[in-house]
Amino acid sequence: MGTPPAERMRKMRARKAASLEAVPDEPRDPAELLLPSVEATLAALRLGERDLAQAQLARAYAAAIDEAGSRVAALRALGPPLARVLAELGRSAGRRRPERAAPSKVAQLRAAHAKAKARQRRGA
Repeated sequence: MGTPPAERMRKMRARKAASLEAVPDEPRDPAELLLPSVEATLAALRLGERDLAQAQLARAYAAAIDEAGSRVAALRALGPPLARVLAELGRSAGRRRPERAAPSKVAQLRAAHAKAKARQRRGA
């Protein structure tokens, strides 16, 4: 008749867990690691205190993918949740008011020119 469904599920879970285990003897090229890219993204977002838990979750997903024995299986399993967390953090950062930067030199020159033109119109 075949293998019972519970036994098939147990074997499937064991195979999946084995594919996500770390392989300590196999050093990775640092350029292939995902965690540094996630860290750079999180730093660029300038997150607030309320986003710290999601940032930690993103770091954990990236570290798990980096440490996985089968990177393809790890990306399939953890890539979509990592992308959702990063997208939500991006939306959260986008809802905050951006910090006002000092006007650029060009903007200062344009403002000075506009003031001078306004004075000329009033004086003429």
